[in-house]
Amino acid sequence: MKYSDKFKLLYPERFKGIYSSRGDNDLISIRIRQGKERDPSTWWYYQLETLGEISKRFGNGKVHFTTRGDVELYGIHLSDKEKVLKLLESVELDPRDSCGASVRNVLPCPSYLCPYAKIDATKAALDIAIFFRHNPEYEYPKLPKRIKISISACEKGCSAPVIMDVGIVARGEHIFDVYIGGGIGDHDFEGVKLFEGVTLTEAKKISIAVANILKRENEKRGFKWVVQKYGIQKIKELINEEMRKIEIEEVKAIPPKALNAKIMVVRTRGGWLDWEDVIKVAVISKKNFGFVSLFNTQTIFIPVKEIPKDAEIIDYPYLEREVEACIGDDFCPPAIISTTRIAEDVLKIIGDKKIKIHISGCSHSCGRHQIADIGFVGVIRNGRKRLRIYVSGNNYKLGKVVGEIDLEHYYIVVEKLKEVNVNDITKIKEVLEQIPNFTQVNENE
Repeated sequence: MKYSDKFKLLYPERFKGIYSSRGDNDLISIRIRQGKERDPSTWWYYQLETLGEISKRFGNGKVHFTTRGDVELYGIHLSDKEKVLKLLESVELDPRDSCGASVRNVLPCPSYLCPYAKIDATKAALDIAIFFRHNPEYEYPKLPKRIKISISACEKGCSAPVIMDVGIVARGEHIFDVYIGGGIGDHDFEGVKLFEGVTLTEAKKISIAVANILKRENEKRGFKWVVQKYGIQKIKELINEEMRKIEIEEVKAIPPKALNAKIMVVRTRGGWLDWEDVIKVAVISKKNFGFVSLFNTQTIFIPVKEIPKDAEIIDYPYLEREVEACIGDDFCPPAIISTTRIAEDVLKIIGDKKIKIHISGCSHSCGRHQIADIGFVGVIRNGRKRLRIYVSGNNYKLGKVVGEIDLEHYYIVVEKLKEVNVNDITKIKEVLEQIPNFTQVNENE
């Protein structure tokens, strides 16, 4: 099957979580969320068992954990699609609204595992997600582009409001700030704190208003471009005007329900785990609280009653050492580089160093390279594969572009920069200039 024919066949179903794998073949990929009205961040052991079995029987033998708390299965033959969907449905997993022009997973931080949480972020996320989920008014073809919403239970902003269309941050049990217009991809835009001290009901109205304005504008590049078109002041006026038309029931924020547990960490390899490892995770979770928490770090958090021998344990799900990656050129059509291999190498290089490194296979930015201490993204220059380098990004600030290197020199960059203050741009450039074929680039190129 030609890729072009496969793409034409599957493109209308992208909002259902079904999309084309790379190459001329009959392989598809399925991106999966929790079912409607289910906690988006809590995945139960029997669901993990099913994912592992599907990957073993129908897929490539691996499971990919994404940067939006979703799970993806790859290497599935198109003829097996309905069988796989029925298996997912049997354990209340649902691909719909996980891809394409839809309101994506309303991503909460795992507030029940964090001592800093001021609200129950998962409950707040559900209150908003239920409005959009399976709602044809907010799916393709009526919605021209995806919308991403996140909720952070405190000012740490672990749900990365800076890159969201709507980033909601709790400042207290009933007080929220809302960031608007963030986005990554071919063009990076830093979200702006447009609303301060609003209620959760108002934050939900803001989310709906953003979706309504995007529909009205029919902006196929996304809401960040609507913000660029009108400017900050005008877009705030448009959102306020739209909010006055929206009538919804009051949404009440509630305090977090803390879980008395240690948190065992399972680090993936650039997002990937073999199906056998997924089953092992399911076994551990079944013996403890029965579930794991998935967030945006491609790390699996397992609440445990007792510490397993030699397990990696953290106090709460904030990782100071982190390596993220998109799926790369194994299955993704636009990907330029093999991100998985680089992620595996980088994790070994940094050791116990407290540093965050994110890797994207192309400018689509699925590896979120803009919000890491060090971010790599694959580019092509004069027919050669190169890596563009971003530094000093975080949950509230996009990283700064400092230059490009040859693909094979990524390990030198990590070795040298892991000892440098990532906010010292002058020092970073001095270090990078010692690397063969390093070139500075214009940030707008």
